[in-house]
Amino acid sequence: MNKFLIIFFSTIISVQAMAEKPLNLNYESITKEVKSCRKSIYGCTAEQEIEIAKFNGSILDSYTLENYLSQDKEKSIFIPLALNNTELLTLAAATSLGVVAFKNDQEIMNVVQNHKSTVTNPIATVGNFLGTGSAGLGIAAGSYFIGMYFENDKLKSAGLFMVGASLASAIAVTAVKNIAGRSRPIKGEGPYSFFNSGNKSFYSGHTSQAFTMATVISEMYKDDYPVVPYVAYGIAAITAYARVHDQAHWASDVIIGAVAGHLITKLALNAMNGNKENRSGVEIYPGIDPNTGGFMLFLEWKGKEVQAPMKCSKMPEGMTKIDACLAEGFAKAAKH
Repeated sequence: MNKFLIIFFSTIISVQAMAEKPLNLNYESITKEVKSCRKSIYGCTAEQEIEIAKFNGSILDSYTLENYLSQDKEKSIFIPLALNNTELLTLAAATSLGVVAFKNDQEIMNVVQNHKSTVTNPIATVGNFLGTGSAGLGIAAGSYFIGMYFENDKLKSAGLFMVGASLASAIAVTAVKNIAGRSRPIKGEGPYSFFNSGNKSFYSGHTSQAFTMATVISEMYKDDYPVVPYVAYGIAAITAYARVHDQAHWASDVIIGAVAGHLITKLALNAMNGNKENRSGVEIYPGIDPNTGGFMLFLEWKGKEVQAPMKCSKMPEGMTKIDACLAEGFAKAAKH
C-alpha cells in the first residue's frame, strides 16, 4: 500500500513539473507542416487554404473566400466550343492550306523523300520523339515538380495544363483516326485511300501532341517572353516534318494535326481557367435520374454572357461615381 502511494504521488509531482515547464514549440516546423499541402501533388483544399490564412493571421476577403469555397463545391464540367475571330481566321487559313496540300500530297512526299540525308535523319528522330506521349508527360511532370519545388505557381499550372490539354487532343485525334481510316504513305496505297480498318494516317497524333505542348507553353509565357511562341512552334514544326520524312503521314495530315492540336488546346485552356474568355459551350452536370434513381449526366448549352453596362455609369462624374463603380465591380467579381 505504501509503495502504491509513493508511485501515485511521484506521478502527480512529475505531471505538475511538466505542466509548469514552458513548452518549446518550433514555430518554423509548425509553419512548414501547415503549408506542406502547397507542395503536394494535389495542392491545398479550400479548408487548408483557409486554415493557412488563419495561421498567418490574415483575413480573407469575400472574393478570395468565395473562390476557395467554389473549388470544392463546383461539380459541373464546362466544355467551350466557340472560337474567337483570330482562331477562326487561323482555322480558315489552315483549311485552305490543307486543301492545297491534300491535292499535292504525293508530290510533297516525293520532294521530302528525295532530299533525305545524314542531316535530316537525326532531326527526324528528335522530332518523332518530341511528338510522343512519353515526351509530353515527361515535360509536363518536369514542369509541375520543378514548379512545386521552387513554389512557382505558373510552372505548376503549365504542367497541369499540359496534361489536361494532351488528354483533350488525344481523345479528338483517336476519334478522327478511327473514322477516317486513311492509309499511311509507307503502305504505298496512295494519298486517297480512306475508310480502311486499321489505317490511322489522318490526322497526325504526334504533330497534334507537339503543337499542344507548344500552345500551352506559348500561352503561359508569351507575355513574359515574346520570343517563346516562335521557339515553341518552331520546335513543334520539327515533329511535323519528321512524320512526313519517315512516311508516317502525308503533308495534309500534319497540317490538320498542327491546327487541331493548337485550337483544341486553346479551348481546353479556357475550360481549365474557368472560362475566363467568356466562350459559349456545353456544361455537363452529374445527377440522379428521378425515375430510375440511376446516375446520369445533364447537358446544358451555355451561351456567351452579355456584359451589361454598370449601373454607376449613369451617375454624375466625381468621387461618388468612382466609389460606386468600385463597389459594383467588386460585387460582380465576388459572384463569379
